[in-house]
Amino acid sequence: MEKLCEDNRRPMRDLLLQLPLLSVTPSGEIDYEAADPDLLVQIADNAEISMRTIHLGLSAIGILLAHAAPELETGDVTANVIEAIGWTMAEMGDFASTAHCLAVASRRYTTDYNPQESHSVANVKP
Repeated sequence: MEKLCEDNRRPMRDLLLQLPLLSVTPSGEIDYEAADPDLLVQIADNAEISMRTIHLGLSAIGILLAHAAPELETGDVTANVIEAIGWTMAEMGDFASTAHCLAVASRRYTTDYNPQESHSVANVKP
């Protein structure tokens, strides 16, 4: 299986802990222009890795469900389990879609950003 990221990185967790570092406009939109460009690069990277991880995971869950069809028919797997998997897949899909929007906007605002030295912006503490 394809290696998604370095062993010590947790892109979804990092993304969630980086979002509070962004300012919002009075209308509730993210103020990308006011954001630290290094932070936007990190957010875009983590969002893209998270999307890829979710897409591969959803595909794997689909394959497992297809192979588990006999257990579903015999009742070995309850309807509650299938429902929980369905809700999880829906939430993961929504997360991936939102991550895509964050990545695209962050890349748009850092398209011309070419620092001599980039620095890592620390996450907030949960």
